[in-house]
Amino acid sequence: MIRAIAASILLLIATHPALALEDADYSAAVAATAKTVIIPSYRAFGERAESLQAQLDALCKQPSEAALKGAQQQFAAVAAAWAQIQYISFGPIFEHQRAFRIEYWPDKRNVVGRQLAEVLKEQDRAALEPKRFATTTVGVQGLPALERLLFADDALAELNGPNTSFRCSLFDAIGNNLKTIARDVVTGWTEGESSFLSRIEHPSENDEEVPSGRDAAGRLLNDLLTATIAMRDMKLLAPLGSALEKAKPHTAEYWRSGQSIAVLTTNVDGWRDLFGAKQGLGALLSAQPDGKQVADDVRATVDRAAHELAQVGMPLDKAVADPTQRKQVEAFAAELMKLRDLLAGPVTTTLNLPIGFNALDGD
Repeated sequence: MIRAIAASILLLIATHPALALEDADYSAAVAATAKTVIIPSYRAFGERAESLQAQLDALCKQPSEAALKGAQQQFAAVAAAWAQIQYISFGPIFEHQRAFRIEYWPDKRNVVGRQLAEVLKEQDRAALEPKRFATTTVGVQGLPALERLLFADDALAELNGPNTSFRCSLFDAIGNNLKTIARDVVTGWTEGESSFLSRIEHPSENDEEVPSGRDAAGRLLNDLLTATIAMRDMKLLAPLGSALEKAKPHTAEYWRSGQSIAVLTTNVDGWRDLFGAKQGLGALLSAQPDGKQVADDVRATVDRAAHELAQVGMPLDKAVADPTQRKQVEAFAAELMKLRDLLAGPVTTTLNLPIGFNALDGD
């Protein structure tokens, strides 16, 4: 399947004349997207992470059902903020395993569960010091570990038990880690002549990561494609299983907190924002010969996908095992497939951009 798609794309490119797009056009589109969507989204994630840390501190100072609910709600807000830009893979987020440290998922081997149990058993406070914690195993550093702690059936009981002090120190370590990662990513994008934004606006042949504006645009398009595939293959097809009786609800992202649908909704919103950024890739596509229709098709498909997702009326782990709701999940997945085909075909051809076929792995 991958080779067939690759061959068809190469054929399309070969039969269309080269477009009159300059490297500066690509640079401008990616820079505009970074300024209006990517960087503000990382800032928003950092702000939510800071609020989460404050809520966790309040929970530890006075454990109660109300305080726990407040922390859980703030967790949901942070997960949504991360989902907005979850699939950006280039720039400072690519360094120091930052994305994995925010969310190690999918976790097919229960790495998070095993590593979290080990940390709680050992209760090594020195391991929670910020610099050391940032280099510890990724399974305990981010949102999946925090979800297990906040949404366990005995979450409040544990906070009133003998190990409260260490558990609260772990809360603080995770909250601070998320906040620090967000801050460092924003700094990497914005500060100094060597900031990632400057490198996009003024590409250099000596830059191994982003040697040209066209390369930067290709990276952004690849991330949009990867997001589309990941939403369908990892977030939907895995819990759907091959049939109703073979559904695997506990493979859904954030099933413990019931945030699977909310996060998918924000994934779609983030996708729309990245593609539709003012003077971004969507605008560049619309400006090309025959490009406006392609861009309109993309926008219409995203809108249909969002509509189908909005019809899912229960948490994803429940929906995949419900005959009626399962069909609605499948309808959302079908729109994502159409979106993937648009990106891998007409969009990449019209913009004269390469895509990395490894993004299609698993199809």
